[in-house]
Amino acid sequence: MEIYSKIEEDFSFERMREVKARNTLSHILGNKFLSMEELKVIIPPKVFVVGFSPNLEKEIDIIKDDDFVIAADEASVILYNSGIKPAIVMTDLDGDVEKYYQMDSIFGIHAHGDNINLLPLAAHFKKRFGTTQIEPVWNVYNFGGFTDGDRGIFLAYYFGAKKINLVGFDFDSPRFKRGKDMEKKRKKLQWAKKLIGYLIDNGANIIIKEQR
Repeated sequence: MEIYSKIEEDFSFERMREVKARNTLSHILGNKFLSMEELKVIIPPKVFVVGFSPNLEKEIDIIKDDDFVIAADEASVILYNSGIKPAIVMTDLDGDVEKYYQMDSIFGIHAHGDNINLLPLAAHFKKRFGTTQIEPVWNVYNFGGFTDGDRGIFLAYYFGAKKINLVGFDFDSPRFKRGKDMEKKRKKLQWAKKLIGYLIDNGANIIIKEQR
């Protein structure tokens, strides 16, 4: 929370909007969400976390059919179209939600001050849990992280993954997305890099683009 307070200040986030987003998602999820116990059983010791970098398509062949994959938002669509099923998708619902509805994946749905209008879409996901970047509540968790990609890394680490392989991560060159502030996105990725460094400093075994 100390780190997030610095992020909040850096981006001028309004805490009350964060609270409203978290509470809105909590109301939408109700008692239909994956529990901590269910997530703990699902996540194995070795995990691939896949980001939405411009180089993802060139790196995707690193992932094998039996790998457990946590995908960042629209990276899941590229994986899905390539025949790879993400086990978990971390999303703030600003991607191709219609495509997400076709996937038999678990969705970690993130609530923040800028996506309150999108949160009603969470009602249509069958396998889901909620996340927030402020204080958690009973059905909306905070495992750590800031962007979809590093939230996936924090999720894996929280539940004891011993080896976390990163694919499709580029902290300096975000993938172009129409209507998005690319400088703001680049700034977010720098915070993601710092947070991943924080995990490594605390003993996480994080490997970038493992070759095998």
